[in-house]
Amino acid sequence: MLAVVISVVAVLVSAGSLGLAYASDRRSHMPVLQFQWEHAREPDGEPRWWLVNVGTGPATNIVVAQTRRTSLTRGLNGELWFNPVLVPSIPAGGRLALAWLGGTMELSHGLGASYTDTGRYFYTTKCGDDVSMFFVGLHVPRWPLLRVNGAKAVRTWWGVEDLSGPPWSAVGARHVRRRRWLPARFGISRRLGGWADPVRSYRPR
Repeated sequence: MLAVVISVVAVLVSAGSLGLAYASDRRSHMPVLQFQWEHAREPDGEPRWWLVNVGTGPATNIVVAQTRRTSLTRGLNGELWFNPVLVPSIPAGGRLALAWLGGTMELSHGLGASYTDTGRYFYTTKCGDDVSMFFVGLHVPRWPLLRVNGAKAVRTWWGVEDLSGPPWSAVGARHVRRRRWLPARFGISRRLGGWADPVRSYRPR
């Protein structure tokens, strides 16, 4: 009996060690993006928004979007997100100018970014009232990156000069379908590649 107990304890210790090693490895290359407002450094310059990676690994597959209001919490919670823009990867310690937002935010009062690490796990940053909140998992819409009805739902950063036109690709909670077995802390999806596809009735504007 004692031998069985010792064996069970050894297995549990081994499993715990593996779990800690996995968590440590994830943290060693975890990206964390923050929105940063910077005033113009030159008299004739324009203030702008930046996306800064303060994490320990590169952020990839980054989509930046706007919302009229954000609850700064997990999930959508009544948020309507629009104007998704696909931007280049940002290395640890790097930053990217969100030039298309300009010096003001007339269309919205909140920003959001979804992105993945090198293991293709999702992370989300939401910003509102100068506060940035970081979440594990996908907590903004998962716009399709391919063409929908002949048009791209997500625009690329070099194809967006300003926001003078009407908003595009607006998606809210009614478009979302999440897996019931997926823990709420992961939001709509945990990993890139098919855990969930929330866009079920989406039509681009």
